[in-house]
Amino acid sequence: MDLYVNQSRTTPSLKESIYSGAIFLETQLQSAKQLCEFAQQSIAHVLGAETDPRSIHTLMPVKEFISTVARLKGHFTNSDEVKEAIRAFVVELGENPADYLFDVPRMRVVPHYDYLHAGVSYAYKPHRDTWYGSVQCQLNTWMPVHGVTPDQTMMINPAYFSTPVMNSSADWRLGDWIDNQRWQATANVTEETRVHPVPLEEVSATQELRIAPSAGEMMIFSGAHLHGTVPNRSGQTRFSVDFRLMHLEDLKAGRGAINVDSGCADPEAGFKDYFHADNFESFQGIPA
Repeated sequence: MDLYVNQSRTTPSLKESIYSGAIFLETQLQSAKQLCEFAQQSIAHVLGAETDPRSIHTLMPVKEFISTVARLKGHFTNSDEVKEAIRAFVVELGENPADYLFDVPRMRVVPHYDYLHAGVSYAYKPHRDTWYGSVQCQLNTWMPVHGVTPDQTMMINPAYFSTPVMNSSADWRLGDWIDNQRWQATANVTEETRVHPVPLEEVSATQELRIAPSAGEMMIFSGAHLHGTVPNRSGQTRFSVDFRLMHLEDLKAGRGAINVDSGCADPEAGFKDYFHADNFESFQGIPA
């Protein structure tokens, strides 16, 4: 599987390369740095400027941590600044924002594993976003808010890009997740009781790719890649930001990465979370 560093803006067919499994690491995008700086400002706003955010799990009981993180996520995700940063990101890649849809960025807060790994800090098992109802043309981004090490990052397992994994996605519905389960994150403390699509066979970790970027450096990859959360036993809380893009015409035409094993049948349920990248209008779905 190909890994490109600082080459997305010079790749003639960026999205097609990603659909084929290529992974891009961008370390110099001003829009990513802008998004990272706003994430850091949001953290300071909620936690206080004097607090070391990476030690937050040592400063409060778990239930207070959960309510604090929920407040932080809401402040960040619902701000106009994040939409402006994504539009700038699309432009900086040399693409036309009118051609793209995006979902608002999420801030992930992953403390030491034994402190909390459910609910607002769920440690995702190996999965493809397409198991969660995402479409095959989804482009993923991931960026740490502070520099990370390989034992704090996320993993991608490129060996499975074209190799199927037995999984439970055929029995999972995105609409039910949005309506009944996603909002229960703060109630999951000692264990994750919400239902996720998961592997039903052992996944080999021998070819896991663990990229450890510095703050504001961004990975771009296909939502069809098998990826997940590395159990964080570093003693520090990890903050990261991710969002997703879809090319509108590819969505309409059904183009994208190959589907080797995804069975979720209602991806249109997630379209309500998407916006047009040029004017931020809510996406109303593909016309019948």
